[in-house]
Amino acid sequence: MTKGESTPLLTPTYPRPPYHYVDARLFLALFNPPEDAIQDLLPAPLRPSQMPLAGLMFGEMPCKETGTFMETGLLVQCIFDNPETKQEEVGVYFAYNYVDTDVAQASGREIWGYPRKLADISLKWKGDTITGAAKRDDTTLWKATCKMDDEGEWIDSGPNLNAKVIPSVTGKGFDLSVLTAAYLEYTIKNGRSGEVEFEIKSGPRDNLDPVKIETPMIGLYFDCDILVPEGKIIADLDL
Repeated sequence: MTKGESTPLLTPTYPRPPYHYVDARLFLALFNPPEDAIQDLLPAPLRPSQMPLAGLMFGEMPCKETGTFMETGLLVQCIFDNPETKQEEVGVYFAYNYVDTDVAQASGREIWGYPRKLADISLKWKGDTITGAAKRDDTTLWKATCKMDDEGEWIDSGPNLNAKVIPSVTGKGFDLSVLTAAYLEYTIKNGRSGEVEFEIKSGPRDNLDPVKIETPMIGLYFDCDILVPEGKIIADLDL
């Protein structure tokens, strides 16, 4: 890595994007939140999509640039205004995001604004059943289980959207508060699907009360390669 690419300047934590994940394992557990609850998960100017849709994501991410890490997050489908095309687009906003290495945490937060915290994350198969879980402060924050008994089809969900927020060193306001978008590229090798079950619980430092499940939808598993490119700033945030 080149000196001065990221903090600390003499021994940078991570390189600049793009990042390449090869032979990633991805488990998506989708559900419908109540219509009146989904906006609580989104910062303005993001808006709920026509069909309220959210999901837990679990992944084993073998990244060429940062090393292999485990990841999980809660994603919310939403609508945003693309400043380049002047058109509405569908994307997925990361309301919560956890990883298990400091390099993945720092690079995700500092480059794109992924709201990453450290957690113990597992993704395990037992026969045809996959279980993903995230544990932090001795609390299992969430868990999803799915028996994969059918083929799974990948559906493009639009760019990853994140609130990149850096508080000011003065203790007042923010040095930066913007909404970012990253258009990831996926190469799907195979997919499976099945019925999914959920468990969600708040922890001492993680309030999950805004997360409400009205109807479980489907569980999806994919073996894939993922390209995480440079992102774009698409809006200012008024915090």
